[in-house]
Amino acid sequence: MGKIVEALRLRRTGEGWAGEMPADVWGQVVFGGFVIAHAVSAATRDAPEGRRLHSLHAYFLKPVVGRTAIEYRVRTLREGRTLASRLVDARQAGMPVLSMTCSFSRDVDGYEYQPPMPLGVPRPEDVAAESWGPWECAVIGPTAPDENGHYSSTHRMWFRTRASLPEDEHLATVFTAFATDLTWKGARPLHLDGDTRGIVSMDHAVWFHRPLRPDRWCYYDVTSVINAGGRGLVHGRMYSDDGLLCVSVAQETLLTPFGEAIPR
Repeated sequence: MGKIVEALRLRRTGEGWAGEMPADVWGQVVFGGFVIAHAVSAATRDAPEGRRLHSLHAYFLKPVVGRTAIEYRVRTLREGRTLASRLVDARQAGMPVLSMTCSFSRDVDGYEYQPPMPLGVPRPEDVAAESWGPWECAVIGPTAPDENGHYSSTHRMWFRTRASLPEDEHLATVFTAFATDLTWKGARPLHLDGDTRGIVSMDHAVWFHRPLRPDRWCYYDVTSVINAGGRGLVHGRMYSDDGLLCVSVAQETLLTPFGEAIPR
């Protein structure tokens, strides 16, 4: 946990921000969620006062390796009275690795509506938890398939960081963005008993409806929408422990059969 927090503390450079990922945390290739978190950290360093990140859309362009600096440039696309938009470009060794647009806004009072949290979800204390990087995960698994073999959810879990985070709204958003990539095997509904080899994130969209504290138990429900053309699309919803829908996710992945080289 300490290594991840330290790695997310980007340093100012002449043209933006820079940081690196310790290779001994996940190996040579860096987990995509960390790259998203890094980019969000760069975008929120100069966030407009009184506004928070409410959406992002990122494209993964090239694998990121550990122990090598990633440089981030943040450019203003719009500075309106209601919305502020940014473009974040990430490069490693001079090559583009991620491109992300994001938007900031302030919350205002108004009517509220949300679908309820699914019923019958086991509580995290009733599920065996495991540690993964900075996360404590209580994985429930998919729902049972219906008579046609379809799953209403292909990945369900509770998660939280392994240690408390400072009371910093932007840092909480950074870790929440990190967790949105924890879709695991949810993109392969016909191979839920396998592993994650052959699943590569291509693009990633997130909407932060409400602030979420990722150092408290959060529920993540993922559904595979379709597998076609060698790609998969999943939708995800993150709920707070008290049942508030806080985050929505859409992720497209490249799906390759085992044994085949992954295109770069």
